Amino acid sequence: MLVTAPFAGPVSFPLLVARELGEEQINLKNSCETNEIGDIVLDSITNIAKLKVKGYKIVAGVYIDMYSVLGNKNSTRIYTIRAGTLADINARLYAKYTNKEVINTDAETAVKKSEEGYLAIVGIEVKIGEKLEDELARLGLRTPSCVMYSKVDPTNLLKIYEKGINIIREDPKNSARVISSLSKYYTLNVMENIIEHYNHMLTINFHELKKSIEVYSQIVPSVSDLQLGFS
Repeated sequence: MLVTAPFAGPVSFPLLVARELGEEQINLKNSCETNEIGDIVLDSITNIAKLKVKGYKIVAGVYIDMYSVLGNKNSTRIYTIRAGTLADINARLYAKYTNKEVINTDAETAVKKSEEGYLAIVGIEVKIGEKLEDELARLGLRTPSCVMYSKVDPTNLLKIYEKGINIIREDPKNSARVISSLSKYYTLNVMENIIEHYNHMLTINFHELKKSIEVYSQIVPSVSDLQLGFS
């Protein structure tokens, strides 16, 4: 069984540490570096919607606190990173319910704009601020933004994923080392500073997964085509 996930994305982190520190045997490949589609795929729900593969269903969701809200929340402008990223999708979701305009730029400019009286949404690896996820919860929009998409029985991988979450919680220092090394994106110093902020939480609750589809299809309509349930 092949599992694919973006090693630079926080959804992969519990699997990385479960394999490296928990000695779990997983055929895990980095979807940032391969065109292969795993028997089980982990990614943002909006990226999953782009796959257009048959026989797969969403079998789990992952809550992850990965974005910061910076600056003036009364601003009518939200600065965030490039269009199509999960940060951008979340910014557009937040903007839809708060009557704001989204402006895409780079992370450095977004932070600068937040210091000039505007609002910015960036990953916590850029700067830690108020949690975007708390703002979405206040609006009734808190839902898993990342999912596990499977065409096989995911039971064993769900157990491994939970094990990885526990390892991150119990041994953040070594987990940060593993993630920094394998992601090829985060420096060790940055990962050590942010790893305990992610608060990964796995869910297989049907209603929570259904809500994820309902929420994100408002911004990316193709999400509504995704199916739920164990394959």
